[in-house]
Amino acid sequence: ISVIVPAWNEEVGVIRTIQSIGQNGYAHTELIVIDDGSTDGTLQAIKDHFARAKKHKLYRNFRVYVISQKNQGKGAALNNGVKRATGDIILTVDADSILKKGALDNLVKYYLDDKVMAVVGNVEVANPKTLVGFAQQLEYYFGFYNKRAHALLDAEYIFGGACASFRSSVFDSLGGFDTENKTEDIEMSMRIRAAGYKSTYAEDVICYTEGASDFKGLISQRVRWKKGRIDTFRKYKHLFFSTEDEHNFFLSFFILPFSVLSEAQLIFEPAAIAILVTYSLITSEYLSLAVGVLFILLVYISVSLFHDNRRRPELVLLFPFTWPLFYILDWVEFLALFKSIKLIRRGEDVEWQKWQREGITKSS
Repeated sequence: ISVIVPAWNEEVGVIRTIQSIGQNGYAHTELIVIDDGSTDGTLQAIKDHFARAKKHKLYRNFRVYVISQKNQGKGAALNNGVKRATGDIILTVDADSILKKGALDNLVKYYLDDKVMAVVGNVEVANPKTLVGFAQQLEYYFGFYNKRAHALLDAEYIFGGACASFRSSVFDSLGGFDTENKTEDIEMSMRIRAAGYKSTYAEDVICYTEGASDFKGLISQRVRWKKGRIDTFRKYKHLFFSTEDEHNFFLSFFILPFSVLSEAQLIFEPAAIAILVTYSLITSEYLSLAVGVLFILLVYISVSLFHDNRRRPELVLLFPFTWPLFYILDWVEFLALFKSIKLIRRGEDVEWQKWQREGITKSS
């Protein structure tokens, strides 16, 4: 396995990321760290860490490469790593994330199926110190639970860069990451699906990541995601309602159209919710609200009982206090969509996301 860690101004967390890979316990590992023209102490921190590691004879069974390049963006950094990689499997891990022990061993098992060309791991937010962080943690629990259904239908199409893996032959046949698309991970995911390659979700390949610590950072992140997803959907519009044999039926006719419908729904959702609540208060008719809340409760119960083989009964206990957080996240998504549309109309793009890092303290 070649593990690629791209980093841009990540001095707070990049060493913890590197350590989690080194301590994962998989012998056949190649570690490639790329500094993309950081302006903080990222590169020096990486060099100091490996200097200390050499002194204490750490990473002895690893091949380690540190690449420093001028700032070219995450896609270019990943491509530099891919060019250096020699592993049969290439795994990308963000420099604000850490792998849980055993993740690499678990990952390899999925590639025993020769038809599997890409595997996305299970990402959890590890810094619920703030309301924003806790909301993201819940969001990731529920979002990655949905990936189980997508994988069952062979219709998963988003391999987040925090923990995404590919057979090295994928890059030989499809080329490197798109350096123009700021969600190069989603673009590569869709390219793989367009080529008809089989991919899946690995819920036991767990990676902890650092979410945005405030609403400003969260909105900036979601703007990048929205803009990149819209650009990607436009590029691969032929996948929608495709009848080609190599394209998955459920992906083309259900998952992708529903994703677009969900984005369109955001335009009306804030106003619709306000109208519904106002109507209920004026007329004292609360059945519609009750049905909506009941549906959310059922989702809570499903996730708490069946999420990645670890029961989380505390989610149900937290339900009365936390379900309104999803409506706050809806507002964030609405603002992000609005800003993304403005960027598209102006022909502008977004930067590689950046917010105030605190580092992950959760043990892997």
